[in-house]
Amino acid sequence: MPKPTHYKFSDFEHRLHELPPGKSYIRSHIGPHNSDSMMGGWNFFNNVKVPWNLTCDEIIYVLQGTFRLVSDGEEYVCSPGDVLWMPKGMEISYESDEKCVIFFAVWPVDWKQRDGVEFVPGVDPDDVPPR
Repeated sequence: MPKPTHYKFSDFEHRLHELPPGKSYIRSHIGPHNSDSMMGGWNFFNNVKVPWNLTCDEIIYVLQGTFRLVSDGEEYVCSPGDVLWMPKGMEISYESDEKCVIFFAVWPVDWKQRDGVEFVPGVDPDDVPPR
């Protein structure tokens, strides 16, 4: 029988405190290594703009700080507790003027392979779990 997996923010919080301005850090806890359907984890930002072509559906939940999503010239400014839903096919920019933390969930789990994406800003290769 399947069991839940508990991921503690305190185990990765140091990455937020060490994150220099102009950078982001992504930690995917759920992905192809442990799910057949979805991917999710934390994304830390520190005074950065990350333009992106969204090739999957994504939900964002803001945990700390102020997060801004820019899409088609419109800004969506989000505070802790706010949720964003973005369907695939959007040209967006993930932005922050300070340190902030979001939780993200995306579908499908294999969006990178389907779309030939080889580089995602903020992903530390040492943190990618084996399949």
